[in-house]
Amino acid sequence: MKVNHYTVLAIVSILLTIVGLSWLSYTIVDQQQQIIKLEQKLQHEQLKYKMLYRDPIVREAIESGG
Repeated sequence: MKVNHYTVLAIVSILLTIVGLSWLSYTIVDQQQQIIKLEQKLQHEQLKYKMLYRDPIVREAIESGG
């Protein structure tokens, strides 16, 4: 059976495209997970700041710039 070079090239191109898209999908999912973790850390830090700000001594120090 004789295989046309264009057929082989097309198959290789399709496989490379699939691999490339899979890699991009993995990268996007990984970045989304990192964003979620960073948002959770930010919320935690904001909560800590709000709790500290409730203390009158801390609030006065923050507002006075010290």
